[in-house]
Amino acid sequence: MAKTTAPLLSFGASGQIAQTQVYSKWKGRSYVRRYTVPANPQTTEQQLTRSVFSFLQAVYKFATPDLTDPWEAYAKGLVMTARNAFTKLNLSQLRGASDLTDMLFSPGALGGLPGTAITVAGSSGHIAVTLTAPTSVPTGWTITSAILGVIHNQDPNTGALFQATTFEDSASPFTNSFAVAAGAYIGFGFFKWLRPDGRTAYSVSLSGSATAT
Repeated sequence: MAKTTAPLLSFGASGQIAQTQVYSKWKGRSYVRRYTVPANPQTTEQQLTRSVFSFLQAVYKFATPDLTDPWEAYAKGLVMTARNAFTKLNLSQLRGASDLTDMLFSPGALGGLPGTAITVAGSSGHIAVTLTAPTSVPTGWTITSAILGVIHNQDPNTGALFQATTFEDSASPFTNSFAVAAGAYIGFGFFKWLRPDGRTAYSVSLSGSATAT
């Protein structure tokens, strides 16, 4: 049975009514939906979605603030959390993939201009990531820093190395050499901008792959 708040004035309700409707709130917004008994399909396709979903949730859980900040900015004003935005956009990219080549590390927010190129190079015990700034910048826009990072390149269906390492470089050339264990990695980078109105904007991430020996 649904529980109401100030029922005569209909301020709100929660729960189900006669197994026909369900009332609840999400992010402070009231909604109503049809009552259904949750299904639990075990098809191959559904399991594929679940495995990638779980991987992305874990990556975000262990992400540094440098990596979550652009998602927070992207989700502001949307009916979804930053974590949900990260999962939603990457689920479509990685579902059915065998590695993280197409993973998105920043969705871009508030019009931040992307870099023109990224170089990811492997050597003995290191992955070097270099992000090239755009040559033409609108009046009043300033690059405050580049966020560079690496994560193990792995199958998102079975991956267990969730930690992405990041580094903020505030001066050109925007580059960093990450000390890593031997293996395959994805290197990524995006720019953090100061807009003319004083707000912080982010560019869409660029990425590439390399192997450390």
